[in-house]
Amino acid sequence: MTDEERISYLAGDQAGAPGSVDPADAAELDDLRALLADPAMWEVPGPHLEDTVVAAVTGAASRQTGDERPDPAASARPAAGELTRRAPRRSRRSVIAWAAGAAAAAAIAIVIAIGATSGTGTPATTFSAALSGTSLAPGATGQATLTQTTAGWRVTLHVSGLPRLDNGRFYQAWLKNAAGILVPIGTFNQSGDVTLWSGVPPTQYPTITVTRQQANGNPASSGQRVLIGHAHRTS
Repeated sequence: MTDEERISYLAGDQAGAPGSVDPADAAELDDLRALLADPAMWEVPGPHLEDTVVAAVTGAASRQTGDERPDPAASARPAAGELTRRAPRRSRRSVIAWAAGAAAAAAIAIVIAIGATSGTGTPATTFSAALSGTSLAPGATGQATLTQTTAGWRVTLHVSGLPRLDNGRFYQAWLKNAAGILVPIGTFNQSGDVTLWSGVPPTQYPTITVTRQQANGNPASSGQRVLIGHAHRTS
C-alpha cells in the first residue's frame, strides 16, 4: 500500500470501498484515524513532556532486552501509557527505533566533535618564523606559521614587498636542514597570504627560504634567495 493510498484512506476517500485496502493495513489505519480524532492528541504538551518521553523509551528498551522490572514512576504517567497502548504496533516499533537511532547519532556526533577538537587531547604543535629580505629583495618581509597535522605540516606564509612574477617565473619556498639539504614546500606568484605544505618537520629542517625560479625543467633551487628565516616552536 502506497503512502498516497494510506493518506486517502485516512481522509475517508476509501473508507467505504470494501476490498480496496488490505485488512491488516485497514485495521492499523482505523486505529490511527481514531487516535488522530482524539482531542487529547492536540492538547498543548505540559512542561514535563521531555521527561515522560525519555522514561517511556527507556522502559520500552528495557523490555526488549529482557528487563521486566516494573517502572516505579509508571503510575504517574497515565496519559503517556494510554497513548502508547492506543498507538498501532508498527508505529510503536518505529518510534522506538527512531529514538534509539537518534541517541546513537548523538553519541557519534559527540565523539567526532571531541576528535576534531583535540585529537590526542593535546594542542597542535606549531612553529613560527620571521623572514627577512636579502640583497635581491631588501624591502621584502615575511611571517610563517607551521602547524602540524596528520597530512603533514601546513605552512601559512604572509609575504610583503615581493613583486609579481609571471611568464614561467615564480617564487619557490623551501625548508632546509643543517646539512644544507633543501625540501620544496610550494610555489606562488606574488606577495600576500600563501598556504604551503611540508612533508618534513621544522624540528629537522628549521630554515625557511624563498627563491626566484624559472620553469626551465630544472627543479633544483636557483640560488636566488629573496627571503630567509628560522622557525622556532611556539606551542
